[in-house]
Amino acid sequence: MKNILLISLIPLLFISCRATKTAPLPAKKQAPVMVYKTRADYSNNVPITLDETGKTLLAYPAPSDLLAGEELRLPLKLKKGYLLDQKGIQLNTAFTSYTYEEYSKLITAPSAEDLLNSVIDTKPFTELYLCGKRSEFSDLVKELNELISDDLKACKKLSP
Repeated sequence: MKNILLISLIPLLFISCRATKTAPLPAKKQAPVMVYKTRADYSNNVPITLDETGKTLLAYPAPSDLLAGEELRLPLKLKKGYLLDQKGIQLNTAFTSYTYEEYSKLITAPSAEDLLNSVIDTKPFTELYLCGKRSEFSDLVKELNELISDDLKACKKLSP
């Protein structure tokens, strides 16, 4: 009797222990929503990421990263002069003298030395907010403009 009970429980254990598969969200949906203002108009300048000292290059885009199909991935304009990042800025982002258009036409990215020499501002942000992940929004621009109307209280302020 014990053997029959044990044999009938084994398939149940395998069924109950089966891992469930959930499709991961596409990277774009997982991307953080960064809303910002800068000291000058850098909306057409290519961003790069530096270390905290502002002297070492940590990350930079490939020329093809600046395109979505045929369109440049420029920041989107929001209410009250805010911009919505489309590229991956963060607190240690600096802007270069390269424009999106000229950089996107390059065959390969410039050297680290050339990128560092092209930096025009290592502390560009007057305001920088993290407003969650793209997957948390159904109409991103509309909802961000609503958050801006509420002084971005629901977002985490990352800079001055």
